[in-house]
Amino acid sequence: MLDGPRAASALRDRLFLVSLPVVTDVAAALRSIGDATAVDVAIGGLSEEPYTRRLAAARALAVLRDPRARGPLCAALSDPIAGVRAATLRALAVLGPESDTANECLALLDDADAQVRIAAIRAVMRIDPQHVGRLDALVGDPDLLVRREVAQHAGALGAPAARLFTDVGAEVRQAAARAAGRQQIGLLAMLIAEDPSSEVRRAAARSLGQFDSSAAVDGLLTAIEDRDSLVRATAIRSLQHALTHSGAVTRLAQQLASARPERRRWSLHAVAHLNVELESSDVWRLADDPEPEVRHAVICTAMVLLRDPEPLLLYMATDPDVGVRESARTRVARWRA
Repeated sequence: MLDGPRAASALRDRLFLVSLPVVTDVAAALRSIGDATAVDVAIGGLSEEPYTRRLAAARALAVLRDPRARGPLCAALSDPIAGVRAATLRALAVLGPESDTANECLALLDDADAQVRIAAIRAVMRIDPQHVGRLDALVGDPDLLVRREVAQHAGALGAPAARLFTDVGAEVRQAAARAAGRQQIGLLAMLIAEDPSSEVRRAAARSLGQFDSSAAVDGLLTAIEDRDSLVRATAIRSLQHALTHSGAVTRLAQQLASARPERRRWSLHAVAHLNVELESSDVWRLADDPEPEVRHAVICTAMVLLRDPEPLLLYMATDPDVGVRESARTRVARWRA
């Protein structure tokens, strides 16, 4: 900032001498003052010893973003040091689309080092996403972080992607759920119904909201019964996204006649969450539901679902279940207050 272009020489002299985290700052300074020589210095560093100079050079070129570095960087993909190979891939990724570069990066999808494979996935998908099919072979990679990276492209993968939705790593399943496509609605519904991780179930519910198919809606209706309140809330928002607000209310109201007590119970809570009133007959019918938990849900939601909930609450204050009776009496007192 003080010396402008006159600072270039001093900055270039320190490009490989500063600590690695500072290399990108030095390169950014050189780029900001428009120093073209910095690119040549960094390219030359790709073949120098010790390896830290090559690593610094690759990091610098990722910031300098000069197309002249593409060829030297491709040559550096064969560096014996894994960290240099990974940094080189990151530098190539920021240079943008180029078919020959993508082919060079594809070879490193089979690299022995997991971090290099991750960098190769990112580079290939940024340079030429049409190669996404090559990621199929990595859905069973022994490294969890590699599988998580692959899972971020699950929606574009073929049949092997199904393996990511049953991966032993919750992080992998969550990434797959977030990236899922329309052809994987069934897998998302499976996660909602069976996955032990609430984070995975939330991700699946969020993704299902992108689709307006009956299968997606069915999966979201399952999610409104989830034991985790955040999953239920996410499912309600996704239903609104998929069906619109009024459509979600209509579909949830239909569930009040479900044969499943849990579906009736949580559908009441879901409609109340949407802050709408129901026909009083629909709510009164559930006041005599055979399941105490459903009747308790009626009491909990009556003040939202009904314009005047007092008659219903007084009726339920005589319920045969002592817990329901006491809950109704408490709500009457609250309403009157």
